[in-house]
Amino acid sequence: MTRWGQLMSVLAVALFGCSDRTVVDSGARERVHVDPVPDHVDPYARPPGAHTSVVVAMNRAAPPPDTTQPGSGFTVSSPEATRTANGYRIQFPTRSPVPTPVIHNGRLIVSGGFNSREIYAYEAKTGRAVWGQSLSDDGPSNAACEGELCVFNSESCTTFAVNAKTGKTIWAWWLGDPQTSAPTIANGLAFASYPAYQPPATEQVELGTWSDPWGEPPPAQKAAATGTPSATHALAAFDLATGKPVWRRWLDGDVMSAPVAVDGFLYVSTFGGSVLKLDQKTGEIIYAVAMRATSAPVVVRDQGRESLFVTVRAEERRNETREAIVRADLGATRRTFRANAKAAPYLDGKVQRDTELAKAAQVDDSENGFSTVPAAAGATGAGAIVGVEAVSTMQRFQGSRVLVTADLVISTMGDEVIAVDRASGDVKWRHALTGSTSTEGGHLGTAPLLAGTEVVVATLAGNILRLEAATGKLVAQYKAGMKLRSQPVVHEGWIYAGSEDGTLIAINTGNRALTGWPTWGGDSGRTAVR
Repeated sequence: MTRWGQLMSVLAVALFGCSDRTVVDSGARERVHVDPVPDHVDPYARPPGAHTSVVVAMNRAAPPPDTTQPGSGFTVSSPEATRTANGYRIQFPTRSPVPTPVIHNGRLIVSGGFNSREIYAYEAKTGRAVWGQSLSDDGPSNAACEGELCVFNSESCTTFAVNAKTGKTIWAWWLGDPQTSAPTIANGLAFASYPAYQPPATEQVELGTWSDPWGEPPPAQKAAATGTPSATHALAAFDLATGKPVWRRWLDGDVMSAPVAVDGFLYVSTFGGSVLKLDQKTGEIIYAVAMRATSAPVVVRDQGRESLFVTVRAEERRNETREAIVRADLGATRRTFRANAKAAPYLDGKVQRDTELAKAAQVDDSENGFSTVPAAAGATGAGAIVGVEAVSTMQRFQGSRVLVTADLVISTMGDEVIAVDRASGDVKWRHALTGSTSTEGGHLGTAPLLAGTEVVVATLAGNILRLEAATGKLVAQYKAGMKLRSQPVVHEGWIYAGSEDGTLIAINTGNRALTGWPTWGGDSGRTAVR
């Protein structure tokens, strides 16, 4: 079996909580061993020659944890906006990286930065402060909003749901330190991931031999024998209105960027490189495959077909890290295409370790109390897959996440924005970006978004680009004058972006046709499909 074909072991139903606050569920126990799942049942378009072998520990009637929901906030004053020639700017006090904001019901809701405990709301078009909240934990992520609620994670342990009108905390779960992804909302549920138990290196059990893991830590797997890592993180679903836990499943690493909700399913890439599909309501794992994924997945379900688009590590030459865009269709035994396989020093942990990004991340981490990266973060695995090894860079990692629109798949792959044909993978256009992925570090541009008929990308060089989606032609650019690494949002002619030095930039383009991307991934399900 090739490395592409190896299936990770998923130990389902994680413990809610971690560290000294661990809560152990109780309930019915059942171990299900299916090996292999027949092709007509397995809905994953597997790489050629891959087999599917799944061991799942299930709890069909687990009650929610009998604990309080710690996590709180109190009202604080908000930094004032400063007028610019084409909009406004807001400088946050910590001057630390600001993740992607969200526009919801006419308001801009934004984290105060990685080293901040604050989250703020402003009138989107005027920059007038509406509310500010100081939280019990630091490092608020980008938010997902629906109705009256906005949900976000904090780097330091807690998933919050706040009232979008007032900022008041409605519910919050202290889950695990650190949380390095953002949550997702779909069908009345909020989905979030967090670090859970990490078994010691000496605790090694063959795949499938353990009999009753319920209420006990998960066993480590023999990587040499099975090709699968230990279960270290959990993915959980909460009732959006009340915060009541619904289900939880084990993962081999934290979720990359955020879960992705499409129809009734949930898709995730992990920092372990695995891709999973689960049922939103029950958490049932439909598939879990080791793909060496380097970005959150994008899934298109139409005309009776399900297509998965994701970028992956694709080493083809000795000592050279490479990346490619992959499309795999439901039920197929071969990938539809692997496109634009290219050298990817921006994913090479050895290269990235000495970059400006890595050095800045050490400072950001230290200011949040991390003298060294905690083992619970899973940074070693993240470094091996996507080249980031700090809590701050894991939390805001967005990678080469693709945008699917019409007949194109568009991605920012390190030093270029590239569009390939959705059916064949043939390259349609490229737009080169300035800078050095080997010295400055990471990607030179953000994950692309679609606004009207244009693609918008913010760059590390400090520009926001508007490209014609069909051709890649540069339509306009705006000079922000500061480093940008987080995907902007675009709504009713305005572009909003968070910078690396703690600034929120709002630009009025004057073109109301530029709209339709109010949050990371484009919507609360993070679908990136238009």
